[in-house]
Amino acid sequence: MSVNSVDAGTPGFHIGPDEDADELEREVWETLDTVPDPHIPVSLVEMAMIYDVDVDAGEATVTMTFPCMGCPAYDMIKDDVRAALRTIRGITGVEIEITWDPVWSKDMLTETAHEELKDAGISL
Repeated sequence: MSVNSVDAGTPGFHIGPDEDADELEREVWETLDTVPDPHIPVSLVEMAMIYDVDVDAGEATVTMTFPCMGCPAYDMIKDDVRAALRTIRGITGVEIEITWDPVWSKDMLTETAHEELKDAGISL
């Protein structure tokens, strides 16, 4: 996955920073791309679970979703996101907002993510 914005499988849905994102916001996206999904061998960004990132005065707000409601890994994933972002110089706090709109779908995955899952023996 590149830190550049890419179109996901769902029309109108893109993954990554906006064109006008500053260097710190791009670094946040790049760091989030290193946080693995605990169940499968791709990152939260590759899974299309990260919908948006906003950085204001050192406070990073991450808007994300989960593939299903009631996932027992919710807290672990949010803790992993916070821990990863706190390593970035200039980030003083991390807020995580969970949204269910749009509802996550495997169609949101990029072709690259589909290939990585296929290579790992995971069929979607």
